[in-house]
Amino acid sequence: MKKIILLLLSFYCISKGVAQTTAQPLIIQGKLTNSAEKMLKIFFEDVNGKLLIDTIRLNAAGEFYLKTYKIAKPQRTSIQQNNTQINRIYVAPGYDLRITGDASDYTSLSKTKKITGLGAQSSQYRVKMDSIIAVRDDKTAWFDLKTDELIQFLKKSKTLEDSVLNVVFKEPAMGDKYLNTFKKIIELDNQSMSFYMLLQHLDLVKYNAAQARELVTKNTPPAFVNGVSHDEYLVSEDYKSWVLPLYYACEQRLDLLRDSASVKKPGYTLEKIKQLFTGKVRDFYLNRFVEKRIGGSNSIEQLIATQKEMQTFINAISSPVLKKNLANNFIEKKQQLMQIQIGKPAPAFTLPSDQGKVFNLSDFKGKVIYIDLWASWCGPCRQEMPAYKKLSDKFKTNKQVAFVSIAVHDGEKEWRNALKEEKPDWLQLYDNEGTVAQAYVANAIPKYILIDKDGKMLSFDAPGPGTVQAEQLINDAIAKP
Repeated sequence: MKKIILLLLSFYCISKGVAQTTAQPLIIQGKLTNSAEKMLKIFFEDVNGKLLIDTIRLNAAGEFYLKTYKIAKPQRTSIQQNNTQINRIYVAPGYDLRITGDASDYTSLSKTKKITGLGAQSSQYRVKMDSIIAVRDDKTAWFDLKTDELIQFLKKSKTLEDSVLNVVFKEPAMGDKYLNTFKKIIELDNQSMSFYMLLQHLDLVKYNAAQARELVTKNTPPAFVNGVSHDEYLVSEDYKSWVLPLYYACEQRLDLLRDSASVKKPGYTLEKIKQLFTGKVRDFYLNRFVEKRIGGSNSIEQLIATQKEMQTFINAISSPVLKKNLANNFIEKKQQLMQIQIGKPAPAFTLPSDQGKVFNLSDFKGKVIYIDLWASWCGPCRQEMPAYKKLSDKFKTNKQVAFVSIAVHDGEKEWRNALKEEKPDWLQLYDNEGTVAQAYVANAIPKYILIDKDGKMLSFDAPGPGTVQAEQLINDAIAKP
């Protein structure tokens, strides 16, 4: 009996070893010169469509190397961090890509990026398109075009896209079994974006129902002539991210034009989703719909209400895997929100200032902290700065309070440029690795947070600096022993 068990164990170990050795990694390496970012994010989907994020760290010379087994299927991905953007890269198990370019800014990287190595042929499509667009410097705002102008713009874009596609995929790359898959994905992406622009135009111009249907019927790309809901289209990121939500919104708007009361009826949203989408597309749309609602919950109370409200949507999903993923999302979100409950210790942070000094949350112990989460690109954030300065000036001589601005979701170069323009005289910190944005759930900014003298949360969503309530809350917190 012991021999049989040992034999079975040996067979299991050998089988497991074979399975592990047959799994092919994705390797991405290269060099980005003049990059202000030292850490980039790369995004993958697992076989069930769940988003996975990996990190790429750049050394002082801008060199990087990533070897990952997270990729389980051929797909389009992006490498991003603030203004360092390398979008629409095509990756698959076994690919070994080298990426180089001047990352001084978005335009420079678009013009200079090169992608070589095993599996690089499909990515040449975007490299060539970006280079042509950058050289042409065509700043056509398609959303401002009149109907006839937009139709001509779409036709012109298709001519260019087809031309580049034919050049890139003219000769098959030896040893790349995913080449034809990516060609089909790119073709579908292109048609998806054309259809998206057409649908968006309908929403911007506000046609009546008859006019809208006539325009769509005459100009719908071939992929969508026989409907929008096709399971095989889920390989396209543009289809999932742009076409599906906008198609739903347009159909909802048509219902509103026909009968404004219909969209207010209980259960309308779920029934409309069921009407428009079938199979895996319906599951995908419902899953993403619930995911967004979970992500938008900013308190335990909101999350509980969301879970109750979304239950009928979850029940309508046929995939057990997606249902399990959503259940885990609720658990993870609850754990995240528990960290920022009133009376709980505020999430710790260690961040650099604009002067090069490093600050920890513990450095402010014994002081009330009024935190401003902002970004250089956020107009409302910068509009609040005069009010924030005025409030901080009122407490300038009070050693029991600290005013701290933390830049989140921002590039360091852009952050420093904004500081030169705004000239704030209170402490400025930079969330260089995104830890504060995640820990303090900075889904929307500006966001203001109040922490007491013991380092505990007083308000996760404090009033803005221009309100009487903000000053009163700070005074009340100072007065407490």
